Amino acid sequence: METTFTPAGLRRGMALIWHVAISGFFFAVAVGVVARDAGMSWLEAVVMSGVVFAGASQIAIIDLWQSPLPLLVIALTTLGVNSRMLLMGASMREWFRPLKQRTIWASFFFLTDINWAMAIGERRKGETDAALLMGSGMLLWCTWVTGTAIGHAIGGAALDPKALAFDVLVPAFFVIMIKPIWTGRKQLLPWATAAIGAILADSFIPGNAHVIVGGVAGSLVGGLIRDR
Repeated sequence: METTFTPAGLRRGMALIWHVAISGFFFAVAVGVVARDAGMSWLEAVVMSGVVFAGASQIAIIDLWQSPLPLLVIALTTLGVNSRMLLMGASMREWFRPLKQRTIWASFFFLTDINWAMAIGERRKGETDAALLMGSGMLLWCTWVTGTAIGHAIGGAALDPKALAFDVLVPAFFVIMIKPIWTGRKQLLPWATAAIGAILADSFIPGNAHVIVGGVAGSLVGGLIRDR
């Protein structure tokens, strides 16, 4: 299929993701509250959301936030948690290859689990406009940064994330991801392998190595099945 990148694709991406962006906003509010409780300034929390733009990684950073900052540990933890992005980006290489390098890099800055799943699902339906990824990611980024800023400003005294069930939003996001990327029963084995690998690694290996182990194990099994 050919590849295009148009303003219409940007708008369509936003339209497809707006309902998730609303949920992401409330999750970001919770991140802002927790960041304030951990001792982050308002500016530090907002810059973190704007630059890192990854919920799971930011929660890990907040857990490690102390004085002096363990910068190396934070960097390695963030790399481990976000290692799945390497596989997600690779899965879109054929679609984005014809585009200019600056367009590809700008698009992939806005890559998240949710808009990746949405874009892949649309691609399988015949979508050619790669701007879908950037458009959806831009809306997610705006609501994410705004939510973090508001959450930090409100503060933990006024808002309890667990009391408002914000802590269920992360697993809910991953459940939502399943539908657009599901293609049939063949996926059960690699998904199960990834889950078992991640659970075992989490039990026996410290840190966030389970993210890498689960992703690599599932990918290897998926590759073997595909080659048959």
